[in-house]
Amino acid sequence: MGKFTALYRKELRIFFSMPIAYAVTAVYAVLSGYFFSTITNYYAQVSLRAMNQYNRGQFDLSMIEGIFRPYFHNLVVVLILMVPILTMRLLAEEKREGTSELLFTYPVSDFSIVSAKFLSAFTVYASMIAVSLISFIMLRLSAPFELWPVLTGTLGLLLVGAGFIALGLFISATTESQIVAAVASFGVLLLFLLMPWAAQSAGPFWGKVLQNISIVEHFDSFAKGVINTGDITYCLSFFAIFFFLTLRVLESKQWRG
Repeated sequence: MGKFTALYRKELRIFFSMPIAYAVTAVYAVLSGYFFSTITNYYAQVSLRAMNQYNRGQFDLSMIEGIFRPYFHNLVVVLILMVPILTMRLLAEEKREGTSELLFTYPVSDFSIVSAKFLSAFTVYASMIAVSLISFIMLRLSAPFELWPVLTGTLGLLLVGAGFIALGLFISATTESQIVAAVASFGVLLLFLLMPWAAQSAGPFWGKVLQNISIVEHFDSFAKGVINTGDITYCLSFFAIFFFLTLRVLESKQWRG
């Protein structure tokens, strides 16, 4: 455990010794703040118009549907752009600079190496998600609301983010170029995002298949304040598959060579 901790701290120091972590967090904070303020202002305008017209039936004044759900869905789109930047260098840099041989001389297992790199990226990712909670704190000071949808939405972001990072880590292990790793990770994540649209024209069987493997479909319950065991299983399986594939890549003679 001590050796793993040392490797994890090393990876975390690399993140914060370069501008990547700060730049990604800053961009995420600006975009998440923009979406939150825009969605909240629109919700306030709709609520005020409904009150003035004395006809609430024409408007959905639920904060879950009016603020939380669209906000969390927008964050997923933002994270599809941000996460590949966090993961692109994790293993691609080791291979490009020829430090992979040194990496494997450490008295730790491949599992520990991949886990340390994943956990360091996930730590930065979790700090990004924590930034978005500031918006909810400020909103609660002026308009009390139920905390449960915020907690489930945050849990969903963490679970989905773990899968995003595992996928990015896997792609980073397959190439020497950080740019290729970032672009490929973004492209694959975007495909998972767009599957619900493709499902509409894919026929009954394949349409259902595409919906079942879509990230958006499984994240939606979290955004609505609902915890579904099937959605949790999907997110954990998504993470486990790409984590396992990364281990297989590292074990290959070609990567070690």
